[in-house]
Amino acid sequence: MALQLYVWGPAFGLPSIDAECIAAIAYLAQTTSKADYQLIQSSPSAVPTHHLPALHDPSTRTWISGYTSILRHLQTHPQPSFHDATFPPPTPTIQADSKAYTTFLSANATPLIALYLYVSSANWAASTRPAYSKILPMPLPWTEPAQLRQTMSARAEHLGMSSLDTDVETEKEEQEAAAARRAGWISIPASLTRGPSTVGEVMTPEEKRRIKLEGLAKDVLDVIGEVEWAKLTIGARCAVLGWVSLMIVDEGVPRRWLAEVTRQKYTRLVEFVEDCARETFGPGPRGWESLPWVDEGTEAHGLGLKLYQRLGHGVMYEVPWIGEVWRRWWAEKRRRQVLEYKGVKQGPSRDRLVFAGLGITALTMGAAIWYWQTLPRFGALVQRWDQPVLAVGGLGAAGAFLSSMFDEL
Repeated sequence: MALQLYVWGPAFGLPSIDAECIAAIAYLAQTTSKADYQLIQSSPSAVPTHHLPALHDPSTRTWISGYTSILRHLQTHPQPSFHDATFPPPTPTIQADSKAYTTFLSANATPLIALYLYVSSANWAASTRPAYSKILPMPLPWTEPAQLRQTMSARAEHLGMSSLDTDVETEKEEQEAAAARRAGWISIPASLTRGPSTVGEVMTPEEKRRIKLEGLAKDVLDVIGEVEWAKLTIGARCAVLGWVSLMIVDEGVPRRWLAEVTRQKYTRLVEFVEDCARETFGPGPRGWESLPWVDEGTEAHGLGLKLYQRLGHGVMYEVPWIGEVWRRWWAEKRRRQVLEYKGVKQGPSRDRLVFAGLGITALTMGAAIWYWQTLPRFGALVQRWDQPVLAVGGLGAAGAFLSSMFDEL
């Protein structure tokens, strides 16, 4: 049976919106006949590994995710048409260099792409977010892009450029203003406090941090720009094709700082990547469309129900505390499914224990919320009603008669 490579769908004129997926597609296109593999546009929630690219090999009944792991599997379990045409045959030194530079790209170029397409609020809103809306079938665009942006932002957190995410800065300012109003501070309209615009206020976050951004890009591009990629293995060449292709994306991107730096100062690297893309996918800007793409719907029965199941998982991930428990349980469940698919005997499942714990937690939280709602609001006046003391006069005519008798006595 043919190999099945699950990848993120095309965007920006590229075969995929993800660097690892582009590299995996390019490697299969160069080493394997079209009759021996299929490309399936999908998302991480559809595969047991929860990571793309993911390769399903029916012959070995295994799932493999990640570019380097897929390369290793293809080389150790080759298809009949597999042919790694690296020429001349790589020496141990070249193989070691190829692995080192591929690892360098994954570790250092990925945070740059994260800053460029995900952390930057302008680029995310104008280009990346709409691209995911086109790639993902409904209703997955409601949950998965936001989760992916959080993941990619975490990959770039160590670079200290969170100010590019103006959404977070605006939210912080609104929270501070709301806290000041609750504390009783006088709120002055911004129109009355704002003076003439300064240069810093007019500049975009990317323009303010341009020197720092160029420095971060230079640290990576100086290394990969000096590499003789043509002398390395096909796997390394496909890797640089995947990562640099996204670094030079400028189609519909409003803040093109990374593409400008790469194209202006590292022309030899850009030319190599563009030549490699033409050799791999054929002439034309969209030569990759001729590859053996297969619709995900033809590979899954009851796709509509599965899509809503994936949406439900995405919603559960966002629930505080319960989301973390759900994530661990779901990962364990998918791992058990993969092992059972391989014929590995599994011990008793802990599904009942997990659901019992979630049920008790949900009931406890519901009871706490109900009790909290029954309490008077903090700061509200406490009203007290006392039952009047029952007197003889309160007994009507009999009370009046008794009262007159007591008065006579």
